[in-house]
Amino acid sequence: MKRLRLAFTLIELLVVIAIIAILAAILFPVFAQAREKARESTCLSNMKQLTLALGMYQQDYDERMFASGMLPQGGTNGPVSAPDGQNIIRMLGGGLPYFMEPYTKNRGIFRCPSDAGENYWGRNNTTWSYSNAVFWRNPTTYHFRHALDCGLNGGAGSTRIGVVDAQLQFPSGTITMFEAGAFHKEKLPLYGGVHPAGSPTRPPDGRQFVAAFADGHVKVFRLGYLQPAWNPNHDMNWLLLGDRDQ
Repeated sequence: MKRLRLAFTLIELLVVIAIIAILAAILFPVFAQAREKARESTCLSNMKQLTLALGMYQQDYDERMFASGMLPQGGTNGPVSAPDGQNIIRMLGGGLPYFMEPYTKNRGIFRCPSDAGENYWGRNNTTWSYSNAVFWRNPTTYHFRHALDCGLNGGAGSTRIGVVDAQLQFPSGTITMFEAGAFHKEKLPLYGGVHPAGSPTRPPDGRQFVAAFADGHVKVFRLGYLQPAWNPNHDMNWLLLGDRDQ
């Protein structure tokens, strides 16, 4: 008696492979979105811890925030007293961790897990006049808002004295820190900043990024080009303060 040999035919194998490929094409984007959502949650946690650290710093310094002019070797000949166009870079390239690490004891929270380390705003450069300063070469994902760093007005001496809480009229609507780019969605820097490739790209309307507010809360902030005072040639560092941020 002849035995029957059970096996898959070539057509059956091809059908199974095609089904697996279709399922993979459907599920991989879902998995990627789930992973990015988890990373966004980590980023929110990072920002919350930084906000608490900022609050502790202020308690130690008469309710005042820090400012880039307080950094050692802040410019070619020492700390600058007025904005020189590189305040943002100094803070993003290591200034923020310099001020806040004593209150966090954790360098990991200064980097979003979705931040691949691209050279936003020249934060990784080694050719700045302050590239050998003690605070440099510790780049962070998060901007300390330049308007606060400049004493809300950018006048002479504004970067040598931090903003005090009483100067903020709407703490619950005033952003203090935010991501350098929309890392969890379209992966583009906030327009107005320096793109790592050298050419700013206009992100789609309604981009989202993690932001911290002066009253201590953090959230995923959704920004549209049609809201009051927004100009696509500016960035979140200079968007009007207070209730205009909402």
